[in-house]
Amino acid sequence: MKTVVSLFSTVGFVILSGLLMATGSATASTPDGETPANEGVCDILHGGTPGLYGLCVAYCEAQDLDTVDKNPPNEKILANYNKKKQDGDPDMPCIKVPCPCWTNDELAAAIVDGTVSACISSGETIQLVDDSAALRFFRSDQTSRCAYVDFNSAPPIVRNQNISEADAVNCHSQLAQACADTGH
Repeated sequence: MKTVVSLFSTVGFVILSGLLMATGSATASTPDGETPANEGVCDILHGGTPGLYGLCVAYCEAQDLDTVDKNPPNEKILANYNKKKQDGDPDMPCIKVPCPCWTNDELAAAIVDGTVSACISSGETIQLVDDSAALRFFRSDQTSRCAYVDFNSAPPIVRNQNISEADAVNCHSQLAQACADTGH
């Protein structure tokens, strides 16, 4: 009888331990279910100004801003990041600033419908072509120009302009990421 009680106690302990471990891992996960939260967006801050990497992780990755649409995080973290940031440090990596030539929604529409037919990169210039029902064309260099043409609307949307170098780098990186996301 003592062996049976001991066996039930052992089995009960194993089941209870398993339940506690499962509960512990569920509470440790991030909103997108991926642990650890570091998915790489803040890696560019390694070796830079001390403290920026940790603030970036707190602001971007632990809250999964790169994958989950939610309310803005605590602005104190961003304020601390900006206060600690020195010349040459990047802005918060996960804050997506729109390109002057296209909106985030216009670029997202080209990616989501799955009709990106080409990404062409040559030197400083990158182009993304979406040949859905008609044609959408995105172009940016890394120094001074961007362009967006959408023949899906009437009249067609055409934006072609000189922009600052910072905006050009932002537009270029958006297209490079869009090309990578679509496998081009």
